[in-house]
Amino acid sequence: MKEAVIQATENFCSDILCTIPQNAKTRGRNLYGSAISLYENKKEHIWYLFFKKNTLNEIAKNLLFEDNLCEDDLDDLLKEISNQIIGSAKVILEGENPHIDYRLGVPEFLGNISEPFPIKLEEFLLYKIKNRTFIIGKRNNN
Repeated sequence: MKEAVIQATENFCSDILCTIPQNAKTRGRNLYGSAISLYENKKEHIWYLFFKKNTLNEIAKNLLFEDNLCEDDLDDLLKEISNQIIGSAKVILEGENPHIDYRLGVPEFLGNISEPFPIKLEEFLLYKIKNRTFIIGKRNNN
């Protein structure tokens, strides 16, 4: 599943931002987050996506032709990014494992996430694009 999310993330960044994400060393502060469930048969995997506001502004420039989003717009953008990345990972997984039932949940906007970081992730990917960081991580709910 992690490899499918990596591939979906790289596809999203190359298609939307015309760049491949690089591995980052630090998480940064003042992140905005969303969560979305990806079910594998009946097992729920909750994927969290956290972005610095300037990263979201960079994505918004390419998707919405705007770069200074209000809270409602950040909500919509983060949910759309979650749908695109994790939804794409679902499609990849379905192609690789047609005998497994995959379902995608409804994304949830988590708002501004402050320190100390409140969500314990079992595994995560730390990226940067154009010197702007973001995190995609997961935890199981079963």
